[in-house]
Amino acid sequence: MMAVLVSLLLAAAMPNADPDKICQSAKTTVLPEDQSSAFQSCVTDEKAARDELRQKWTQFPAEARATCAEPQSVPVSYVEMLTCIEMQTGSNFGTGKLSQPPDISAPAKPDAPATPPKQP
Repeated sequence: MMAVLVSLLLAAAMPNADPDKICQSAKTTVLPEDQSSAFQSCVTDEKAARDELRQKWTQFPAEARATCAEPQSVPVSYVEMLTCIEMQTGSNFGTGKLSQPPDISAPAKPDAPATPPKQP
């Protein structure tokens, strides 16, 4: 019971992280001449994901927020957290809207040929 309460309390507040710290590893995985642009691209993506999470945080289910914000001891990536929450809730990536399952009630009919083949 106490663990559930703690999880719900953690889910109420969005985790806070520094995009500059999150993106330090982006410098180590590219060529030296690409390090600056890789770092800046990562920071831009993290800030955009953070802003989207701030706007929509309370709209996501508490269970998804708690699952995706854990563990607290690991540095948070806003991009990973947003992706996790969108996967948990079944939303369309980048829109926050729930996706509609395809209609599979009736099988598709094959297209008939426009003209019959010519006989020699």
